Amino acid sequence: MLLSPAAARRFGALLGTMDIEKVWRSMLRSGVRVAHLPELDACVDDSLRVAQLVTSIQVGGAERVAIDLASGLLITLCKPTRETFPPPRGHVDLSPLRGDPERAMDELQKVLLAFGADVVHAHLIRAAEAVAIQARGFPLMLHIHNVAQGWPPDYSGMPAGAATVLVACAQAVERQLPSMTTRTIWNGVALKNCAALPVDTFKVVTLANPRIQKRLERIPEIARLTAELLAPRRVRFVIAGAMEPYSADSAQAIEALDLAICTHNAAEWIERPGIVGDTASLLADADAMLSVSAYEGLSLAHLEALGMGVPVVATDVGGTSEIHSDALRLLPADASAAEFARELTGCKRGTATLPASFTRQKMIARAAWLAAATSRRAARIKADGLWLVANNFSTGGAQSSARRLLLALKECGVRVRAAVIQEQPQFPTPGRRSLEAQGIPVFAATTTESLINAIESDPPAALFFWNVITSWKVSLADALLEMRVFDVSPGEMLFSSLDRFLESVPAGVPYRAASDYGARLAGIVVKYRCEAARAAKLGCPVSVIRNGVPSFPAAAPGQNRMLVLGTAARLSPDKKLEDLLAAIRLAAPKLPPFVLRIAGGPERDFPHYATDLRKAASGLPVEWEGELTDMGSFLAQLDIFVMISEPAGCPNATLEASAAGLPIVATDHGGACEQVLDGVTGFLAPRGDAAAFSEAVLHLSGNPDRRIAMGIAAREHVQKEFSLSRMADAYLALIHG
Repeated sequence: MLLSPAAARRFGALLGTMDIEKVWRSMLRSGVRVAHLPELDACVDDSLRVAQLVTSIQVGGAERVAIDLASGLLITLCKPTRETFPPPRGHVDLSPLRGDPERAMDELQKVLLAFGADVVHAHLIRAAEAVAIQARGFPLMLHIHNVAQGWPPDYSGMPAGAATVLVACAQAVERQLPSMTTRTIWNGVALKNCAALPVDTFKVVTLANPRIQKRLERIPEIARLTAELLAPRRVRFVIAGAMEPYSADSAQAIEALDLAICTHNAAEWIERPGIVGDTASLLADADAMLSVSAYEGLSLAHLEALGMGVPVVATDVGGTSEIHSDALRLLPADASAAEFARELTGCKRGTATLPASFTRQKMIARAAWLAAATSRRAARIKADGLWLVANNFSTGGAQSSARRLLLALKECGVRVRAAVIQEQPQFPTPGRRSLEAQGIPVFAATTTESLINAIESDPPAALFFWNVITSWKVSLADALLEMRVFDVSPGEMLFSSLDRFLESVPAGVPYRAASDYGARLAGIVVKYRCEAARAAKLGCPVSVIRNGVPSFPAAAPGQNRMLVLGTAARLSPDKKLEDLLAAIRLAAPKLPPFVLRIAGGPERDFPHYATDLRKAASGLPVEWEGELTDMGSFLAQLDIFVMISEPAGCPNATLEASAAGLPIVATDHGGACEQVLDGVTGFLAPRGDAAAFSEAVLHLSGNPDRRIAMGIAAREHVQKEFSLSRMADAYLALIHG
């Protein structure tokens, strides 16, 4: 506020007796003159502000997407060359400056600053314009609306820093993009209710502005053959779209269509209304939509038809096959006219539905998600160290490995922090308390958004997913642009869980195959060599890093008055402890006096499993040890360590037993063959073969010298191949790239 001397004195006197708002009201009532300078206005707005930038708002698919996404500001750079959409609220036209690129960018910068843009979402602009926007400090989402054949010429040499993120309209388009940060936003349309009209004519609609790409010249022959198949029913093919003035491409497409109509004498079946603003009315009485394009990104016309219950017959090009609908009939791009005609005659209107992933609502939500990620990426500070995300730090082999790794890396001077997604902030598990007591911060996430914000506010050089729920992994990898993310989920925690997730992906999330997730990763870590080939199918680098264990006090097999067998595993169905009990029951009649000690607490999700196991152990000398706090003391009591090696992976229990100098009997599954050298450090029995497992236990029970020799070999093998330092060095190499 700028006050005259007299007003300032009065203001100061009143301020001593009342608050500032009352002072102003008092002065205004007394006639103080007020001048409002808008350029000095300021406001606080925590919402994300995204400016849409598009060449023009002429009628077209990309332009329609830009308008649908616009919220507050839509900027156009070029004069339209055909009919336009109605200008939306907040439209700014910079086309008069198109001839002066530098001035146009300066004016664009002023508009963006006045709007307070956090992100610019651009469509159809040139690569040079994208570079200029980035150079002025605005994070840029550059939206690509077609496959490579339809890109502007300068996109082929697009520099790496042309955009913060390249956004594709379909996964097929994303796979063709340059080696930059890329994501997909599926096109979406608004659902329209329009009752089908009762007409006798079989009507086929094609919505396409004439371009060579659309191959409209194929339609007349298809129309003639369709009419022959449906005779005597009347047939009408409507080709709606506007010619582009001064476009050689458009003129050539029209010329080819005219020639084809004459060649096939198809004028009686073809109707060409030009541009149609109300596509809903055009589709209301349609029996089918036809598209014969040579290439496409992801056609809005296909989506609009499906949304109105109209089946679509189209070429299988671009992202068209990503629209999973029973009413979408795909044909090869080189299919004959007769094949198209046969497919069309089988169409029946009112039978189609639009998949939820391709609604305008889902498109907008996905665009907002990526705009937030783009804004965070632009604000990211220098990254260093490691974030490790785990489900929890409760008891279990995977959790033990994670804690050991974090502590080992901290000893190496790496700044480490961790996060858990299944622990309430106020109720830490013992494992989490232990890490925090040793100086490792652990963030307990309540939502994916809270975890994303925590990681972005303190970005790491590398992020490890350590046995994380798949839905969280996909969301995090999707949102953390340009971050080096590694999945360290062993065995079925990666493969089967990912497959299940992909069967029911939330609508609008563009992940359909394991390789779509793999594309977001800097690498995958598996725990044994045989798993590497399976992991490679995700399409990203694969590292084999075995679990490492510390040294354990050496056990002394043969020290006990009776034979002591032991195993350590959570009481969970996936550990197959009932199979172990069955094998021991087979061996029991021939064993010397023995006891089987089982260490591990019940899995909370399977409370009845522990009860069932006790029933299965009836009549056997089994001692249930419960949760252990001192694995070394437990192992020191044993003569033989026995384990059913499921689920597959690199189980710590057998490694710890080997480190303690115990011979192992395990099933030959997963990484067991690398941990247990059959006949040297123990025995491997075929998976599911209780008799073979029983025989191995019997052999060792009667050969104390062999037990001792195998235990010594097992200890040496673990020290050489499965040391904690070896594991830490391998992960250090990933962190430092």
